[in-house]
Amino acid sequence: MTQPPLSAQPTRPAAWLPDPLDDSLIRYWDGTRWTFRTADRPASAPVAAEPGAPEPVEPALRPDIAQAVDRVRGLLVGSMKEVNLLAGHLRPEEHVLALTGAQGEGQGVLACTNQRLLFLFVGIIRRQFLQVEWNQARAVIYNGGTKQFAVYTTRPTKRAVPAMAVRVNNVKDAQVVANAAVEASAAPRLDII
Repeated sequence: MTQPPLSAQPTRPAAWLPDPLDDSLIRYWDGTRWTFRTADRPASAPVAAEPGAPEPVEPALRPDIAQAVDRVRGLLVGSMKEVNLLAGHLRPEEHVLALTGAQGEGQGVLACTNQRLLFLFVGIIRRQFLQVEWNQARAVIYNGGTKQFAVYTTRPTKRAVPAMAVRVNNVKDAQVVANAAVEASAAPRLDII
């Protein structure tokens, strides 16, 4: 018995479906393969898109998060899952001022809010959530050589260990986040070394 040609194989129409790797998410199936687009799984089952439908509309973001994303569109490669999950980690009175893609234990999102700086990464096996309240921050240093964005709660010395350290590949992105922090409160300026 021979296999029918690939074109004769039945295909599933494009749709948001349960993520095969994470039960808490839905992932977009484009009709031929899984994409990198994910979102929180809604309480009810996702609605499948019609066959031949145009690209899906991603789940709506909070206005403050959407505005911050628009400023860095294209620089969040690999971080949109975390951006979609960010609202669930924010306090009711907290607003996102700036964000960018960053590397911790995985590729995630570094966000500056009116209250704190936080990094969120959600992987298949590991999750990482780091935060520093702005009233605890004493110094923010970006090292251009190592591309490390570090936040210290003590005076930075050779022996001081940062309360948070992530990799931000672009100094302009680091500057945008640090400038938002300065505007938010009495957060320290960004020192670039």
